[in-house]
Amino acid sequence: MNKELISAEKRLKPRYPALSEHMVVFAFPNAPLYQLKAKDISETGIGVIVKPDSTFLDLIEVGQETNVELLAPQESRHMQGCYRARIAHITDLEEGRFKGHKLVALELKSKY
Repeated sequence: MNKELISAEKRLKPRYPALSEHMVVFAFPNAPLYQLKAKDISETGIGVIVKPDSTFLDLIEVGQETNVELLAPQESRHMQGCYRARIAHITDLEEGRFKGHKLVALELKSKY
């Protein structure tokens, strides 16, 4: 077996698939509110799905910090509320239900 093809999971905290009701709200000056679907959630981060032609992608860049609001059903075990977040990476989704979309990974810095 080729060792170069094996990659270990590097996450420190487990992540969980989000339910369809989990959303992340972004507010930027002079721009509409963006409410995006959460793909997965962990204690320290969240991934959101973005259409590849969305103007949202013009407003963000890797390393940028922004305020976000996490929306979840009241009975959800996942955190909710307002957080300071950093854009960790923007990745093309090449398979699955959201093939062709972008995954924007957020590192949650602090709750406010």
